[in-house]
Amino acid sequence: MTFLRWAGSKKQIKETLSHCWHAAQTAGGNGRYIEAFCGSASLFFHIKPSSALLVDINAELMECYEVVREDPSAVVALLQQYPVDQEFYYRLRATDELVLDPVERAARFIYLNRFCFNGLYRTNANGRFNVPYGAGRTGSVPSLEVLREASEILSNSELIHCDFELALSGAIKQGDFIYVDPPYAKRNHSLDFQYGPDEFGVGDLNRLFELLEMANDAGAFFVLSYADCDDVEEFSEKWGGYTVEVQRSIAADTSCRERTREVLISNL
Repeated sequence: MTFLRWAGSKKQIKETLSHCWHAAQTAGGNGRYIEAFCGSASLFFHIKPSSALLVDINAELMECYEVVREDPSAVVALLQQYPVDQEFYYRLRATDELVLDPVERAARFIYLNRFCFNGLYRTNANGRFNVPYGAGRTGSVPSLEVLREASEILSNSELIHCDFELALSGAIKQGDFIYVDPPYAKRNHSLDFQYGPDEFGVGDLNRLFELLEMANDAGAFFVLSYADCDDVEEFSEKWGGYTVEVQRSIAADTSCRERTREVLISNL
């Protein structure tokens, strides 16, 4: 299982998505799994592929995966020293990650992820993580057993921090399985917060559509998950899509968390 909490994670529909993976392997897949916008990589950790390429524009996230892959014991040893309280959370959040070594940065990333509000990753206009403390609705740090298992699953994976098109153009091979769960495209730029150095816009979504067309031409299989909205209507009509219900987890009060529809679009 994934060791991170992540707003927008597809953990709720991982079984549906895993059926797509197995269908691709039956149809001639080569066993390689590719995921752009990987986030918590819940599908990747669920299916445990023997070969994978994980991509995300979030540098801290990808470094965290690298460190967990190489030295999970060191990360857990540090996490076990951290007290679970609001004061320490804000002190660690305020720490400049650039003065830390890679293991310290990975432990910081996991701690803030586990104890922030609803597993959000959000930065301000200066690129600083600014999600508040979760006030008890959080959970606990992952155990050594969990991180060792994650390390093993990551052992045959290539991890890339960059734009999805730069990472995947030229890297897609016949029989690859590609899963993409991009951020919802923003039409109005906001200076309040953002996921990375650049917000994901409608132009980026169109770039992604073109990349998936290229993947299909190369003989690869793809699955795209996205909000059931006009942005993907034309692409869905071309390839065929079906809707699934998911529960949004942003609201603080769990009784107020609404169910919404997403569409899965695939060339399978």
